[in-house]
Amino acid sequence: MGFKDLVATFDDALRKHDKGNSLKRKELKHLEQALKKKRAKYRERLYSGSSEETSAQTEVRLRVVEAQLAKLRELMEEASL
Repeated sequence: MGFKDLVATFDDALRKHDKGNSLKRKELKHLEQALKKKRAKYRERLYSGSSEETSAQTEVRLRVVEAQLAKLRELMEEASL
């Protein structure tokens, strides 16, 4: 899943939650795994000095993914209450 698709999927999940719809645990776990994979990819890209994109772009993407993971964990805690 590409970065834009991942961000859009996460936004859709937040939109559902904001409308009062319950989020499915399986859906959240799948999203969590995708975010973790992206985080690992971006960290590797930063540390290896990959030239696929500038390090500033990679850092921004990494921060976005980490923020999404933090928010997702909050949603998962809410869902388990």
